[in-house]
Amino acid sequence: MKTKILLLLLLCGPVCATEPTNPLLGAWHLTGVEWLSTEGSSALTDVQPGLFVFTAGHYALMWSPINKPRTPFKVLSQPTDEEAIAGFKSVVFNGGSYQYTAGKLVTQAEVAKVPGFETGQQFFEVSAAADLLTLTFYDEIYPDGSKPEWAGKWRTVFTLKKASD
Repeated sequence: MKTKILLLLLLCGPVCATEPTNPLLGAWHLTGVEWLSTEGSSALTDVQPGLFVFTAGHYALMWSPINKPRTPFKVLSQPTDEEAIAGFKSVVFNGGSYQYTAGKLVTQAEVAKVPGFETGQQFFEVSAAADLLTLTFYDEIYPDGSKPEWAGKWRTVFTLKKASD
């Protein structure tokens, strides 16, 4: 009997072993943004479209930090300087590679809205349940090793809902 159990474990072990799942995989729609600190808090009250996408090793995120729809250019292919600046200020984006381990996410930008942030890192706590994902952004390291002035003071909580395929 012991031999049969041992044989079953040896044969089934590699096949039956389960790898930890990555709850980030897929596309996620932004449903909430909240900034928290010991000094106070703030939140978007009219969340604009945002999308976070995760593959097995890469990510891309795009979202708007404002409480109203972005203003379209009057002539889409020829924005004025003022329109271009307002458009740039009304969106956040970056993408690159990431590492995920047990509730922690570290991203490393390959492309970013902010020139010079490429290879910079961002740090998140992750909470996932079914089709809901919460990413709490708590730290950032610039490519030169320095940190922004908000480091250690503010946290940004992103609430996301899994996109339908």
